[in-house]
Amino acid sequence: MDVFQSVIPMLADFDTRSHNNTKEDIIKRSISLISKMGTLVAYWDRIRKDLDIKEPYENLGHAANFLYMLHGEIPDEKIARDFDICLILHAEHSFNASTFSVRVVASTNAHMYSCIGAALAALSGDLHGGANTQVMNMLIEINKTENVETWIKTRLDAGHNIMGMGHAVHKTIDPRARILHDISEKLAQRTGNTKWFDLSCKIDSVSRDEFKKRKGKEIYPNVDFFSPSIYNVMGIDPDLYTSIFGVSRISGWCTHIIEETFAQAQPNPAIYRPEADYIGNYCGIKGCKYTPVEKRK
Repeated sequence: MDVFQSVIPMLADFDTRSHNNTKEDIIKRSISLISKMGTLVAYWDRIRKDLDIKEPYENLGHAANFLYMLHGEIPDEKIARDFDICLILHAEHSFNASTFSVRVVASTNAHMYSCIGAALAALSGDLHGGANTQVMNMLIEINKTENVETWIKTRLDAGHNIMGMGHAVHKTIDPRARILHDISEKLAQRTGNTKWFDLSCKIDSVSRDEFKKRKGKEIYPNVDFFSPSIYNVMGIDPDLYTSIFGVSRISGWCTHIIEETFAQAQPNPAIYRPEADYIGNYCGIKGCKYTPVEKRK
């Protein structure tokens, strides 16, 4: 994510029309950013591995091109299609943290690169885009299905969450997780690499049982739960998972910027200014009495 957060705002310096916010300009800029996000991730990964970069191949689609630029080989059609579905599923999901950040900044009439920079900052947090990498770290740490039950119980006893389980909005299974589960299962069967899918299913089952016993409530996997088992089998390094989240969600972010900029969801463009009730220690209309530092308790 660090490469995104530093490079994307810099792209504004190479765009002579970065402050031109006509609809035509923003749509063209959106198409450019969607293509550049994947290219940046693939190039950065190959450069850090001291490999020659692979320029985009014109005859491949967006998802297949990313895998080609990342691995240096034209991907299997089924794997490319699976990855394409993953990108679609991650492309947008209501007012999540990064999307809301995009719309707040867009409402100030800031240029597109600033808006995307704000989204990337939000995405970098472990509770948002970083959750998928944390799920993969969990899978690696548990390692075997026979270790799952003890690991889950110890984790819950310590008051910690199970990464990839539960959702702020969905109170049933995340519909995207159902699709990713099926992709992960079929990919595991085709490749013969069933370890991560089997481990994920065991974690899912034990987590649900333990959560039901302890809290009397249901818990279900979210979109971050099965995607790591897919990406791992595809040969993608875990520290790229959050960046891939950005590669997909950039399309949703751009759409929100267009909608916000041109007031397509409200009568007129308006800066976001949420109301808030202050419930701290109120000092009155004249303000608080100043107390020197040395006399403060």
